[in-house]
Amino acid sequence: MGTGILNSSLIKKIEETGFFCKMCGNCCKEIEPGSNIVITGPAEIREIMKGTGLSFQDIATPYPEMVRNSNCEYTIGWALRRSGDHCFFLKNNRCSIYQYRPWICRTYPFMLMDNELVIYPCQGIIKGKKTKEPERIAKDLYFRFEYEICQEDRIRAVFNSHIIPTGRPVVIDEEGIKDYYG
Repeated sequence: MGTGILNSSLIKKIEETGFFCKMCGNCCKEIEPGSNIVITGPAEIREIMKGTGLSFQDIATPYPEMVRNSNCEYTIGWALRRSGDHCFFLKNNRCSIYQYRPWICRTYPFMLMDNELVIYPCQGIIKGKKTKEPERIAKDLYFRFEYEICQEDRIRAVFNSHIIPTGRPVVIDEEGIKDYYG
């Protein structure tokens, strides 16, 4: 699936959804356990670093689900930091890193899964209305889909070509194995 040719069926589905962001901030808040975990990759974190001057550790934390087997303990990837029940970057119900936000945030409430459009519950979905800029959203969805596939392939390659250290938790991401500091 390439971004060169946008699928008109996808664009139509997005348009007919009737999504319009109400800026309620609920997508950045924990509505149910783990609902506001924003999975992100090192490239996205570095974009936020460039735009904000913050450090990697200021922005991201290891993904919270740990895998434990034998003497190994690891997690796959990173998540944006949270502060209590909301994303660390949510200030006055607005994203303070909006122009640098990760792809998962740019495309919410939409996601492509197995080449199908998935739409998460959102107060901004209004039946009978038309989504603005469905082509842009479709393009962003394709980009996110390709980015995530590439990330998964790289993580798999790291996982298969490295020995996971024992005796300390680590994070495995597309760049390698890093110490867990969460």
